[in-house]
Amino acid sequence: MFMAAISSHPLEEIFHPRSIAVVGASKNEQGTGWVGRLLSFGYKGRIYPVNPNAKKVNGLKAFPNIKNVPEKIDYAILNIPAHLTPQALLDCAAKGVKFVHCFTAGFSETGTSKAKQLEARLAKIAGDRDIRLLGPNCMGIYCPASRMTFDADFPKKTGPVAFVSQSGTEAMRLVFLARDTDVYFSKVISYGNAINLDAPDFLEYLADDKDTKVVACYIEGSRQLARLTAAVKKCLRKKPVIVLKGGLTGNGTGAVAFHTASPVGSKTSWDNFFKQTGAIPANTMGEVADIIQTLLRLNPPKGRRVALVGRGGGIGVIAADICERAGLEIPSFSNATRKRLGQIISEAGVSTRNPVETMAGMNGAADFYLRGLPVVDKDTETDIILVQIAIDIYGGRHTDLTPEVKDAAYALCAVADSLKKPLAVALFTGGHPKATGEALIIRKILTKAGIPVYSGVESASRAIGKVITFYKTGSCN
Repeated sequence: MFMAAISSHPLEEIFHPRSIAVVGASKNEQGTGWVGRLLSFGYKGRIYPVNPNAKKVNGLKAFPNIKNVPEKIDYAILNIPAHLTPQALLDCAAKGVKFVHCFTAGFSETGTSKAKQLEARLAKIAGDRDIRLLGPNCMGIYCPASRMTFDADFPKKTGPVAFVSQSGTEAMRLVFLARDTDVYFSKVISYGNAINLDAPDFLEYLADDKDTKVVACYIEGSRQLARLTAAVKKCLRKKPVIVLKGGLTGNGTGAVAFHTASPVGSKTSWDNFFKQTGAIPANTMGEVADIIQTLLRLNPPKGRRVALVGRGGGIGVIAADICERAGLEIPSFSNATRKRLGQIISEAGVSTRNPVETMAGMNGAADFYLRGLPVVDKDTETDIILVQIAIDIYGGRHTDLTPEVKDAAYALCAVADSLKKPLAVALFTGGHPKATGEALIIRKILTKAGIPVYSGVESASRAIGKVITFYKTGSCN
């Protein structure tokens, strides 16, 4: 049975509508259109296809106009040519629809005066008739709890992360990137040209959303930067906020004009935005995914001092440089720690300093993790443990899953709960196809155990460094 959401926030219904009308539902969509996506994803409410030339769509009765639907409509999706959207929005108003998602593109992002006038007309209709309009030129809402989606392949599993994105493609990218690290979403919003509902509206809602623990944003521009700043600050009082700002370069600014036509703003104004809010800045969607899993899985470190653990002297030297460039420190272990590590590592020429090398390639890694990591954990000179697993050198170049690598992963899982210091893992694949496949398996084992896993020391150090800065300067507890 479809249950209404408990929250009384005005935007709650956009995530939990009891009924959805698809205006422009294709009679030949064969499960790939909006009706098919909602049906296959298991949407819990009623679906009403609207198409004057169809009697049925995906087995559901179709109506010639939304006004002909006999029951109340909470949410409408406009999937029609741009020039037809004003009349469709008027029909939605006549039907009493509160929320409308305009999937249709072809408005101000095209740059033509005619398209801009059409968008202005759409905005006026929505404003005059008190309709909350999402878009145009956007993918809309993904809410696993209510089985709303704009991609039938999205996970149905719910999670603690919300994503507010001006780009539908980037919204899809982050959902799939996060899934690979066993991270899932409470809500994802693709809001496009933002002529009515904008990022601040959703951030104000998400600040009090009990299902959301971390908020991420992709923003190309804002017509109301002061309100956006205030909304981010409101969120940050209760939960972390990550912001990827697109269009900060000359070429990026030009790309925004033909994507969502948003006012990009100067680099100085956005630098001030980050200083005023304390939001965590990100430069790529991969970095957003890394920061999310760091916030969710890495216990807050006491400081920036990293203990590097991994096989290979050169790997450790380069990793130390990378960490320091990211604002982390690689101090030497205490004499007591080095002495205890020397009793475990018998192999000649292996370092017991920081970075410390594990024994005999991957063959000895599992044993070192079980015996050596507790020693590193007690070291008084470091705050975080970062383990490097060089699958490309010591792992699966020739087999689908090297037993030693799998044993090492399970050893890390076994020891992780006993460690007092935060533990993170960086995987190296070197571009070897089998090593890459093996890394995906190892990543799954480790993330299921709650250990953050990164695609290298670069991504690990960037994410960890930014999260430590946030913990020290951010406004949420």
